[in-house]
Amino acid sequence: MIKKVLLGSLTLIILLCAGFGVWLYTAVNKDIDEHFAGTCTAIELEGGSAEDIQIDRARGLAYLSLSDRMGSAKGEEILPGTIGRLDLNMNPPTVTSALTDGPDIKPHGLSLFIDSNGQRHLYVINHLLRADTGEERIEHYSEQSPGVYTHIATLQSPLITRGNDMVAVGPNQFYVAQDVDQRGGGSPLTDLVYYNGSEFKVVASDIQSAGGINVSDDLSTLYIAETSGKGIRVAQRNTDDGSIATSNFIELDTSPDNIDVAADGSLWVGGHSNTVALVMHFIAGTNSPTQILRINVDGAEAETEEIYLNNGSEITSGSGGATLGNTLLIGSITAPKVLVCEMD
Repeated sequence: MIKKVLLGSLTLIILLCAGFGVWLYTAVNKDIDEHFAGTCTAIELEGGSAEDIQIDRARGLAYLSLSDRMGSAKGEEILPGTIGRLDLNMNPPTVTSALTDGPDIKPHGLSLFIDSNGQRHLYVINHLLRADTGEERIEHYSEQSPGVYTHIATLQSPLITRGNDMVAVGPNQFYVAQDVDQRGGGSPLTDLVYYNGSEFKVVASDIQSAGGINVSDDLSTLYIAETSGKGIRVAQRNTDDGSIATSNFIELDTSPDNIDVAADGSLWVGGHSNTVALVMHFIAGTNSPTQILRINVDGAEAETEEIYLNNGSEITSGSGGATLGNTLLIGSITAPKVLVCEMD
């Protein structure tokens, strides 16, 4: 009798495991309608992947947040990262370091701000000390010659614990969007932190795990990608104190990541259309789809168009797209390359 019970229990466990395996395989490998109206060329990167991309459209230069993120996810000891400079004026484009000096960095989100005098400022979230001390830092660089930056300041605050992306709204003012610890146990919501040039403060505490943030050209409107909330929060800025007031939430059928505000004001958003595949990408190294959306926010109703969708064979775990005219750059969380795509 006992043997029959044990045999029945073992059979049930095997069936459950088999069922889960079938579900997992199906979830990871489900068919998608791959498409893109254009052609892409891969530029191989040394030192890691370009998780975030900022374009200086006036100069034709793209800045890449380069770090070995897959090695870091595996717990390996990795070399410091850098900010790469991709010169789109060259054929083929070439990547060199944009930094002349400064501390070692493990870069994540970055933001380019051009002040009224034309001076360029580059801000970078630096995770280098997070693993050892829990410290998050913001590095501030200033352009010394076209595309060449020198370090001028390190900023930090106990309010910033999981900085994911940031956007500068002045030569010494910025917002930091944070994600949540996906290992569980904590709040599913996180804070948006504002720095006014002298102090940090929380301006929102109900962000559903921010994957990206950007601002309109006139600096009046913030766009926050809420990865867990599957949407883009649209918020109006109080330019006096940095506070925000949510005016809209654009629902999406995907988990959004980085946001690029194009020259025409539209939003170009990286999306994780299959989060199960993204998790398995980090566990087993399998491909995760890459998706780029264009959202027209000029009007009462936002209009969303899927520009690019690939199963991950061309570039896996895509994190965002940035535009310069008809050129679309696609970066990745882990793939050590960037796609330079020409749109039809």
